[in-house]
Amino acid sequence: MLGGSFTHRLDEVGRFIMPRAFRSSLGQSFVITRGIGCLLVMTEDRFSDIDRRTRGLADPLSVHFDPQLGRLNRQLFAELIKTKVDGQGRVQLTPELRAHAGIDKDLVIVGVGDWIEIWSAENWQAYKQNDLTAELLIEAAAQWFGRKEAVEGDTAVPPSGSSG
Repeated sequence: MLGGSFTHRLDEVGRFIMPRAFRSSLGQSFVITRGIGCLLVMTEDRFSDIDRRTRGLADPLSVHFDPQLGRLNRQLFAELIKTKVDGQGRVQLTPELRAHAGIDKDLVIVGVGDWIEIWSAENWQAYKQNDLTAELLIEAAAQWFGRKEAVEGDTAVPPSGSSG
């Protein structure tokens, strides 16, 4: 499990130090791609699972001609890099990935369970202030935990205690 947040600074050629806490979990090489407002970092195995799932969403013809699926694939693959940590613990970000996430100098590396996100320091602060509010967290929990309860509830006794 990947957790915690670390603030770092890009060097003059666009490298940052990957926190030691994350290095062993990522393996020898890993994937960095575009997220929403940030960059996503994950193991090659995790990304392969996502790749299989996106390819399984539609038939082969739709993969090439469905605009929604095309949009999703372009988001994930257009600027994807397979990379590794160098001997000094640094990772190189391409100019395209830096531009996507708005990273100029300072960045925040956030562990999010099965993956890592890389945010510009400014965007991370704005996200925490605007999107990690109590109201939005409660709404997210109700949506996701409510889904689980609804699925489990399909075979459970109705809330009134009657059987039907």
